[in-house]
Order: sequence, then C-alpha cells, then structure tokens
Amino acid sequence: MKYKNIMAIGAGFCAIFMALIVVDELAIEAPVVKTNHSIKQPVSTTIVLPQSHIPTLDLIGNTRARFVTQLKVTSDGQLAWLDTELEPGALVKKATPLAKLDTTHLESEMAQAQSRVYHSELALEQQLHEQSVALSMLSSKNQSSFAKREPQVAAAKADLSQAKLMLKSMQKRFEEAQIVAPYDAVILSRAVSPGDWLSAGEALFEVAASDSIDVVLPISEPVWRRLKRQLQHQLLEINVTDRSGGKWPAQIRYIAPRMDLTTRQRQLILKVSDPYELTTRLMPNQPVQVNIGLARVPLSFKVPQSALTRDGFVWTVDDDGTLQKEPVEILSKSQTHTYIRFNQMDDSAKQVVVYPLLSMVVGTQVEPLSNQVQLADSGGA
Repeated sequence: MKYKNIMAIGAGFCAIFMALIVVDELAIEAPVVKTNHSIKQPVSTTIVLPQSHIPTLDLIGNTRARFVTQLKVTSDGQLAWLDTELEPGALVKKATPLAKLDTTHLESEMAQAQSRVYHSELALEQQLHEQSVALSMLSSKNQSSFAKREPQVAAAKADLSQAKLMLKSMQKRFEEAQIVAPYDAVILSRAVSPGDWLSAGEALFEVAASDSIDVVLPISEPVWRRLKRQLQHQLLEINVTDRSGGKWPAQIRYIAPRMDLTTRQRQLILKVSDPYELTTRLMPNQPVQVNIGLARVPLSFKVPQSALTRDGFVWTVDDDGTLQKEPVEILSKSQTHTYIRFNQMDDSAKQVVVYPLLSMVVGTQVEPLSNQVQLADSGGA
C-alpha cells in the first residue's frame, strides 16, 4: 500500500514538471525594447550675421559753469548807479557797464595824489639845482657824496617815483569805480540794491562765461580702455541731454591730468558751446546724460540680451552641433538686444544660444532649434 502511494506521488511530480516545461516552451517572448542613449539636448538658437555698427556709450556727467567770477568793488563808497534790468540769467557783452560807485571821495584822493607828484617834481628840481651849485663850489679835498648832495637827489627821485605810483593806483581805483563785464558773460547772481553802501572787497555780481559751459564726465577704467584708442583721432560724436530733454552737441575740452581723489576715476571735461542762447538753456550744476558715439565697427553681431552670460560669454553651436563658449566684447546695448564683437573675429554667421544654462558643457552635442535669423542692418545701428 505504501509503495503504491509513493508511486502515485512521484507520478504527480513528474506530471507537474512536464507541464511547466510545456508552458515555458509555448510562452510568447516579450519584445526587447532598445534604449536610445544618443538623444541630443534641444537648445533654442538664433542665427546672427555680421553687420556694421556704431557703438555708443551712455554716461552721466555734471555741468559746471566756466570762469565763475565775483565782481567786487575796490573802494569804499555808495552805489551811485545800478542797471536794475540785469537780473540773474541775463546775458551781457564784454565791457558792458553794470554798476558805478560815487566817485566824490576818489576824485579828492586822486587830486591829492596829483598834487604830491607836482611837489615831488619841484623838490627834485630843487635838489638838482643845489647839487649843481655845490659841485661848483667844492674843493678838491672835499669830494664826499653828501657834499655832492647825491643822497638828497636820490631821496627826491624816490619820493617822485612813489608819488607817481600812488597817482597811478588812484587812477586805477577811479576806473574800477565803474563795474563792467570782464568778458561775454551770464549773470549768475546779484548781491546789491540801488543806493547800497559798499566796503572794499564786497561782491556785487557773480558771473560766468556765456560762450561755453563745461561738462565733467567721470570715466571708469573699462570705459577708458574703449575710449583711449579713439581719443587720439577725435573719432567721437558726443551729445549732451539734460533732464528736460534738451540736446546739445559737445566736444572734448581736455582730459583731467589726475584721478579724482574720491572715486579714483579719470575725468573727461567736455565743452558745450553757447549753452545760454536757446530758450531751453543748459544750466550749470545739474546732472546730464552724455551719449558718445564711437567709431564704426565693421564686424559686430546683434544678439538678444538673454544670450549673454553673467561672466560676459556667449554660447554658440558650431557646424558639428557641439556647444562652444566664446568670449566677446560688448559694444553697446538697447532695450532688447546687445551688440557684441567676438574676440576671435571672422565674417561668418553665428548660431547663438538664446537661453544659456549653467549646466552647459563645452563640446556637448545638442539639437539646435533655430526659428529666427537676424539679418544685418544695411546702414548699421
């Protein structure tokens, strides 16, 4: 009985084993999925062409009046006449009378100086006469300079010279009693009223040259490196714009010979001619925007501002579809685009990555998705 049970169990195991073999043979093989490990990363690109461009620099400067002068009186006295039409802002020509002191006391002092000159001339003539008489009466044993009256004559001549200089000084003070414009000027301020009593050294007007005004322009070191190559040839077109929108052409007056002590920057001094002639005047002591047009660059590229990385590079895709990181020089910027020049200059088109990523690696194969071609401007920008 036991033998028959063992045989039955063994036969059952054999049947199960054979069934498993049959099922395995009849099973449908699952298709093998092949993984494509060569998928390229898509990047947005734009094709840019070389074009001619005039770079510009937008800087901030400050206007400064030229030849600021305080017109002061050189004598004490009462103001006898004042041109009350000369308000601050008025333009005057050179030698235009502005005010005049009462000269009564000056005339008296000048008469005294003239009288002293006459008395000094008389004293000198007297000493010369006495000298000639003394020389004719001197013996050969007495030939001292005092006996010859030489010190007396020298003193008389010194008195006459001093008297003449005093008269000249009084004449100059008399002329300066009338205050005139020292050059073509604009009145900046007036500090007196008709009939005022004035002391010597007191200011009446403050004026500045009206033919031009200075613009002090701080220049940082990166901007200076771009400017210095063209300053020698004066290949610059400069315009100054104030806060009200007025625009004036400017020229370089000079380059400051020393650095600013506070900012450690260079200073470029510009000249704006006739700033007070128009209805809208360019006033001193105000900030202005200075636009400097540099020399034309024949091989520049106009790229979106997003194409520039923080460290000043541009990512491009070469003919083999690999990423390249190229150093560039920024020429100028607009609201949406930047004009650049590649350090390795050539005249071929560039496929520029519009939105570079921090994870990009040089030499990586990518799939450029270019949907825009920027054509070169015919007249530059």
